Amino acid sequence: MTELLLLTIILECLALWLLGERTPLFYLYWIAVTTATNLSANLYIVYAFGGSDIEYYITVAIIELLVFAVEFAFCYIYTSQRKKSLIYSAVCNGASFVIGSLIQSIIFT
Repeated sequence: MTELLLLTIILECLALWLLGERTPLFYLYWIAVTTATNLSANLYIVYAFGGSDIEYYITVAIIELLVFAVEFAFCYIYTSQRKKSLIYSAVCNGASFVIGSLIQSIIFT
């Protein structure tokens, strides 16, 4: 799980950099928020989830929406900019979700 968290942090920081973010303090803030949401989401899926395949995908979709909402809110608290917060949250979560899904499909197929 640690490797996946580290990969998520690297991907999301790269996405922020590609979006033009250059404030070192914001990166630390984003890493803290991402770590909290990532660990919470993955711990729930690993230890609390016990449903079928379709329930798993529905649960993952709901968790991803919740992670997006939480990260958007925390980004907005930091930046006070809705559009920037929306873009950062969408791009970072989209990138880490897509890459994570690809890795999961390669490993577990």
